Amino acid sequence: MLYIDKNSKTPLYEQIYSAIIAEILSGALAAGDPLPATRRLSRELSIGRNTVDKAYQQLAAEGYIQPRTGSGFFVNKLPLELFEQSSFPPSPQYQPEEPPAPARYDFAYGSMDSWVFPYSQWRKSMNHALDQMELSLSLHYPCRQGEPSLRLEIARYLQRNRGVSCSPSQVVITCGQQHSMEIISNMFGPGDWGFAMEEPGYDGIRAIFANHGCRLSAVPVEEDGICIEALSELQATLLYVTPSHQFPTGAVLPVAKRKQLLHWARERDAYLIEDDYDSELRYYTNPIPAMQSLDLYGRTIYTGTFSKSLAPFMRLAYIVFPQPLMERYLNYYHRYNTQVSPLHQLALTDFIREGHYERHINRLRTAYRKKQAALLSAIDQVFGERISVSGGGAGIHLLLDVKSPLSQDQLIERAESVGIRFYSTRVLYMHEENCPRSQLLLGFPTVPEDAFLPIMRDLHRAWGFSEEPSQLLKHATAKCGCRFPPGSAP
Repeated sequence: MLYIDKNSKTPLYEQIYSAIIAEILSGALAAGDPLPATRRLSRELSIGRNTVDKAYQQLAAEGYIQPRTGSGFFVNKLPLELFEQSSFPPSPQYQPEEPPAPARYDFAYGSMDSWVFPYSQWRKSMNHALDQMELSLSLHYPCRQGEPSLRLEIARYLQRNRGVSCSPSQVVITCGQQHSMEIISNMFGPGDWGFAMEEPGYDGIRAIFANHGCRLSAVPVEEDGICIEALSELQATLLYVTPSHQFPTGAVLPVAKRKQLLHWARERDAYLIEDDYDSELRYYTNPIPAMQSLDLYGRTIYTGTFSKSLAPFMRLAYIVFPQPLMERYLNYYHRYNTQVSPLHQLALTDFIREGHYERHINRLRTAYRKKQAALLSAIDQVFGERISVSGGGAGIHLLLDVKSPLSQDQLIERAESVGIRFYSTRVLYMHEENCPRSQLLLGFPTVPEDAFLPIMRDLHRAWGFSEEPSQLLKHATAKCGCRFPPGSAP
């Protein structure tokens, strides 16, 4: 006799289906045994006959039972010894990790305030893209490298604003920076080859190359970017760098070091991956030209993303391959379709072509410059010399070094106790012992500007600083190492 629970959220036909499978696998129903007629079982269970028939049809489709014309359904012969109990486990014990409860203020890196997204202009570009598709004679698979019109606009934009020299044929559209890295790692294939990156650096990139079995190396970062001397013994096929705004320290690689890096790549027959993730967001100087613009040897794989300038949910990024690598790319990916929606690609094409993107970048610079200045001022007013700041003058994050006996974990825990969420930098180090004891990563776009000063006062108390917060306002530039022009500092 089958039993069902009409109060359960599980559909009735699924309950019947699961109960019959359990009886077959336990031996209670043997091969050749008939199942109750659908009409009879529906009467016994006081449910519709169609519900029973749906369960039987599913069982028949999966081979547990078979219908016989005019006779009903019968149990199939199954090799029960191959059906381990673990094949049909009970409800899993593991529950997906629930997101943490919302904090009053969350300094998550990479998040963006909703108000900065250009909804009106983007909506117009989306409508324009839909009009294009409607006027098209057919809807077909998109170009494998990405829409030609978007690759053309990106190539023009990069030449105009970043000094990058490339043709649209060298541009590949991807669905995010990690997807870009997947493509690059696949091109170099499995095997015992070396991948190196800055220390500290973005752990999401490191994870991709680790998953591909590469030999990983960490190259230390100095005040002016990656340490060139450390490259002398480095054996690597690929070296990942963020020269225009090192993540997370904010260091800018000077031109002399860039030249040395390019020379090293040429001498070692290696390639540099230049991640230009937020280079447009410089607040007191013009954006730093890309390292690719200095490359005379075709050794730079230039990558960029729209996650920081538009929104992380856009999932739009790109790679500019040096011409010598295009044949390798095409050999590997000539049968792969793009993973980026053509609708979004066409919309972004219109968004850039009509000048919306560059106007949006200018608005972002103004908004984030004011917000960063307010944050630096609040830190300085409350903590003075007790906190040193790296990375000011650009980007959407800061790196804090808190001069406190508290460890990184203790600082984070005490901040959380007053509703303020900070994040550890430990994951950014390949060798965790290199992580400074009291270092914190702080992303500021989603925190209201007028909340910075109260937040810092709350932190001053939570972190146990005994003296009263300093009311002396010093130039934040003295601590963050930025070269602000006179009158522009907070």
